Amino acid sequence: MAIRHYLIVLLGIFACIANAEAAETDKPKVTFDGFGSLGVSHSSMKSGDYVLDSSIPKGPGLSEDLSFGNDSRIAVHLAADLTPKISAVLQVVSEYHTPNTYEPEVEWANVKYAFTPDLYIRLGRIALPTFMHSDTRDVGYTYVWIHPPLELYRQLPISHSDGVDGMYRVQIGESVNSIKVILYGENTLERENSTSNSKDMWGIFDTIEYGPTTAHIGYQERLASTENSQGVTGPWIRNSDLSLGVQYDPGDWFAISEWIRRESTTRISAMYISGGYRVKKFTPYLTYAQNSPGTFLSGFPPPTANSIRLANRAQSAVSLGVRWDFMKNADLKLQYDQVKLSDNSNGFLANVPTGVILYGAKFHVISAVVDFVF
Repeated sequence: MAIRHYLIVLLGIFACIANAEAAETDKPKVTFDGFGSLGVSHSSMKSGDYVLDSSIPKGPGLSEDLSFGNDSRIAVHLAADLTPKISAVLQVVSEYHTPNTYEPEVEWANVKYAFTPDLYIRLGRIALPTFMHSDTRDVGYTYVWIHPPLELYRQLPISHSDGVDGMYRVQIGESVNSIKVILYGENTLERENSTSNSKDMWGIFDTIEYGPTTAHIGYQERLASTENSQGVTGPWIRNSDLSLGVQYDPGDWFAISEWIRRESTTRISAMYISGGYRVKKFTPYLTYAQNSPGTFLSGFPPPTANSIRLANRAQSAVSLGVRWDFMKNADLKLQYDQVKLSDNSNGFLANVPTGVILYGAKFHVISAVVDFVF
């Protein structure tokens, strides 16, 4: 039986325990809220689709002149304090994904036991804390961009794991140090022509907050295997990810940068640097992002033509945008991206016709989005 089936049983057991404890103490406190984005984008590239991750089947460019799929979503978030020590979270998100649907999916579903306010353990479906905006990756209202920079955030499309994690927070002087540990996790990611499975996940992540400065470092490993559309399953390959990030935000302006190095059969790195200035309700910003081509590592069979193509998906982007907080709990963002493909790559473009070579091409993406929370 897969671990997610065990999780359903264990979540039920925790709920029963929590109900029993709640009957002896206060009644459970339940909160309900949500968030969403309505976005549209246009790409000048007509030989491929500009999509944010590999689970999006089509986007602006070849398939659509104007596309709503990249940046539109709606989600509900349910949180329950069942007892003073036990709480539960459920988050369901509806966004465009394979196979050409907005069918809602469970993004989070976990139970937390807090030994103290600064020490807890969680069981269930949990957000992977790979990046600085991992917990709020879908909540466009919480960051200034239309979406987090594709060149970095696409490096790890897995946003959650089914398993167990824990966190310990300690304050040292004026700094707060939060350490998260993934004890075990699994994940299944469906794409248009393949399904990727991950198991035996573990990782450790540290976030340090000191005044206006936040620093984040993480390392994780997992075994990954891919099944293609013909049902052929590849070998289990160990993947590792080292990620770093730092942000300085004194209030009137901000600067943020993140970097990741991924290793499987190849070694790939990606980064971005971004900054902006707040002028009343407006925040103009500028971002530069890039990812490197993959370097094949020793100890594996010779690469195939397809693996070489996937390894060489390097590109860079310069983004200029503005956020307008036009009303409480809502914003409007406009963003212009100039994307440049590397000299031996079609980048992350999807649905490029067989034999079409776009190496070194430049194209433009214009996007607009309204984000809201409720």
